[in-house]
Amino acid sequence: MKKILFLGDSITDCEHLYSRDGLGDGYVKMLSEKLPYKLINTGTNGFMAADIKRRINIFLQSNPDFISLLVGVNDIPSIMASPKSFKHFTEVYEEIVVKISKKPCLIIAPFVFPSPAELINWERFLDPMRREIKRLCEKYGAEYLPMDKIFKEELNRNEPSDLSPDGIHLTEKGHRILAEHWLERIKNLQQ
Repeated sequence: MKKILFLGDSITDCEHLYSRDGLGDGYVKMLSEKLPYKLINTGTNGFMAADIKRRINIFLQSNPDFISLLVGVNDIPSIMASPKSFKHFTEVYEEIVVKISKKPCLIIAPFVFPSPAELINWERFLDPMRREIKRLCEKYGAEYLPMDKIFKEELNRNEPSDLSPDGIHLTEKGHRILAEHWLERIKNLQQ
């Protein structure tokens, strides 16, 4: 049976260690109901890119056929505090992409919502981060999923609180939208 490895922070985690199937209660669980593969959720609450880099070899021991990555939003406070942190982030992120791109992979752009208002400031740090992530995807042949743009479009039809309880994490509806777009992107890759 094919295996899909999910790497990420709390948005991927969704308390997967406390669920019977180890998938959590977010988009990974929703995808498991649509895919005939074994899904492995290694998302961890609070993880930054450096945390994934430190454990990437352990994660890859599962020998996945496909890898999904969503990380970056937890790196924003350190990038805001020190411009040097952005350079460090990009170096670390590239090391991760080099390792995971040896397999087919999908990298999801980090996102925040405009409520609470203080998260609006994060966009000026997220924009260059997403540009760099997209550049790395192009350089190493990884698929890029611009969830930031997709969620911005969804805000034309939804209140921010419909998609996120706190501006960072996702509601059930937000997870469903992420799962739908993840699945659509993968279908496009398989054609």
